[in-house]
Amino acid sequence: MIYNICIVLSFLSTSVAFINTQILPTREFSKSLLFTQHNDKNENSRVDRFKEEAAKLRQEASEIEIALREEARVKGVSEEMINKLIPITRPRPRQTPKTASKTLQNAKENYTELSANTIRSKLGYLNTGDAIRMTSELERIKSNNIISKWNSKNFEDSRFMVSNYQLKAKTSIGPVNLKLDDVGFAYQNVLGVAVAIGTICGLSANAVGGELGFLLGYSSALFPVLLVGIGSIAPGLIGEALYRCKLVTNEEARKRHVRKNAGKFLTGYICGLPVATFIQGKPSNTVEFFQLRPGDVSDISGTGKVQEKRFRQIDIARISIVCLAGSVAECIDFGVASGSNPGDVNLLNELINSVGPTLTSDQIQNHIRWTALTAWEILDQYKEEYQRLVVAFEKGLPMEECIAVIEGEL
Repeated sequence: MIYNICIVLSFLSTSVAFINTQILPTREFSKSLLFTQHNDKNENSRVDRFKEEAAKLRQEASEIEIALREEARVKGVSEEMINKLIPITRPRPRQTPKTASKTLQNAKENYTELSANTIRSKLGYLNTGDAIRMTSELERIKSNNIISKWNSKNFEDSRFMVSNYQLKAKTSIGPVNLKLDDVGFAYQNVLGVAVAIGTICGLSANAVGGELGFLLGYSSALFPVLLVGIGSIAPGLIGEALYRCKLVTNEEARKRHVRKNAGKFLTGYICGLPVATFIQGKPSNTVEFFQLRPGDVSDISGTGKVQEKRFRQIDIARISIVCLAGSVAECIDFGVASGSNPGDVNLLNELINSVGPTLTSDQIQNHIRWTALTAWEILDQYKEEYQRLVVAFEKGLPMEECIAVIEGEL
């Protein structure tokens, strides 16, 4: 009997020791774990709150910066002095592709499709010619989930390597169809016409005689010389005059003109470039963009133009796309470009020459093909928006209505 009692007491003492050494510490650890999780949750909520407050402060600072710059302009302060006194805000650290895709997904979830009229009423009137003000205003409107397509193209993973086969296979556009090496106008034909007119005037002078004959003879020499002089000093004037005459007399030229300008506007808007000039008119609106987004490079002077500094390929990617968007838009609708946009081709060459270190010939060709492919991808992705924009450009609608046409259904 005493032996059994000893066994029971020994068992109880062992159980108590087990509880003290194993069960109680485990309970204490569970309490500690719950307390830690609670603290982590509070810490995360505080971090989120701080991030929201920081975003609000950044927005307020941006608005104050815009207001100060505008006030300085009203008082007659030069743009150079404004940039020194109120420097452009440096860009925030770039997002990783994973973070950027997550942000884009959240924006799409929060965005509600609005009608074009509703978007137009919320846009107000945008200031062209001021890269910082226009960019900040459109970013603010986008943050309020009113627009979604502005600056929606991501260039972080761009490799700038596209072969002729890849371009042809995906777009059905051959590099030769872009007419980048055959731009301008047939000036030799103009010279031939000038010589013909001079010859006719000279022959008529002998037949008519008198004062009128003298004037005709004088014109026979003056007209070709004057035309050659203008062509050697400012050939663009003659080319522009010929192009305007062609728009009046040729229906296909008018259609190409409209689609070229609509394609440039759509790609520039999707890439997030601020508008430098927007001219309403017939047969089409015309648009020119700033060459850089404010804040894309740290020492931009505020003019939005490429200067002597060497840039990376990604810095000029947006405006390069705009330079070829007109030719690509023509190829989509007509199979081949007209080659009537020498200004865009010359600008593209200047942009490529501004890249440092200097690109090799193969890298230049890859950059041009990548630019054409990306322009085609934007126009193909936004087919319906592009067609609506063509109609808006034909009607000569204001820029704000053209943006509303891109962002919302009619």
